[in-house]
Amino acid sequence: MKQEIVFSGQADAESAVQELVRKLNNPPESYNAVLFFASSDYDFEILSTLLHKKFSGAQVVGTTTSGEISKQGFTSHSIVLTALSCDRTKFSGVVFDGVDKFPIVHKKELEDAAAKIGIRCADSTSHRNAFAITFVNGLCNAEEALLSFFYAVIKNDDFMIAGGSAGDDLKFKRTFVSCNGKVVSDGAAILFVKTPLPFFIQKENIFRPSGKRTKITQADTYIRKIISLDGINPRRRYAELLGIPESKADSAALTNPFGRVFGGHTFISSIAGFNPDGTINMYSRVLANSTVELMELVPIREKIEESLNSALKEIQHPGCIILINCILRTIIFQQQGICDQICRLYSSHGLDFAGFSSYGEQIGRINSNQTLVSIIIGE
Repeated sequence: MKQEIVFSGQADAESAVQELVRKLNNPPESYNAVLFFASSDYDFEILSTLLHKKFSGAQVVGTTTSGEISKQGFTSHSIVLTALSCDRTKFSGVVFDGVDKFPIVHKKELEDAAAKIGIRCADSTSHRNAFAITFVNGLCNAEEALLSFFYAVIKNDDFMIAGGSAGDDLKFKRTFVSCNGKVVSDGAAILFVKTPLPFFIQKENIFRPSGKRTKITQADTYIRKIISLDGINPRRRYAELLGIPESKADSAALTNPFGRVFGGHTFISSIAGFNPDGTINMYSRVLANSTVELMELVPIREKIEESLNSALKEIQHPGCIILINCILRTIIFQQQGICDQICRLYSSHGLDFAGFSSYGEQIGRINSNQTLVSIIIGE
């Protein structure tokens, strides 16, 4: 796998596309797949159409972001594009809308996209040489519905899907994803990848359990709202657990999210905010009668280095690195002034990388927050 990554800060879509194509080492027809991560400042319809036309022989999948990631650093108001080429790897993309309502109507589209490159649904061995990358619209609470739909169709729990929720630069108005020029604002784009090359998908948390557990005694699952914790007002209970005044609960939310344990692994569920009545809005699905634990930060740089070293043991010679980093992590990095340090850490290993700041992160059947999802493919 060969990955080329280019960056543009041009203000309009047409100029940006011209710059991106000009910076690539090879002509557009030489690439198998193109992924692009774009600020919501751009007209995403125009951008997607232009890139699909330029790379007409490739699968072109993109998303709006809340910041872009590359060797240029953690940037904003820009586009990062990664162009992939590999004679032995096949790509197939699909995009559909209404994923938060009746995704099952798109069953055949998903099956056809997989079959196009020889991935058979219900094949218990399909995960050995294939996986999927997804970008899902980040403001329609559709992530869990998408993952349920995906595995209902694929019928192989070991088949990995990984990706992130589209952002819109913290405007929280509208996000977009696209595949081969088609754009949706209430759906998902999925790129199937079939390859004989080694690949590794990893999640990274910069939190550890604090030992302070609480039970969600009442919740509205659909709108992701906690109505009571341990039978009392959730903001009050949250503050009690942290040992802080209730008035300080908002300021603690970024660095003390909730953790949920599935299969021995902890997944972060972040607090979107406290309502005037003390109920809590969440960024991922919450279930009544489930137990969650308050989390606390670990030393960030050390944790990232540990995760990177672990990944490089799995894939010693990466040919492609895609990073999906929660916007809430990015905000913490910015507050601590370590964004450049993190990019230099990757660069110090001779690695190139492309990614974006997301509104949520998906890996397997789980949608989580404040997580880094890394997708690494060997040379």
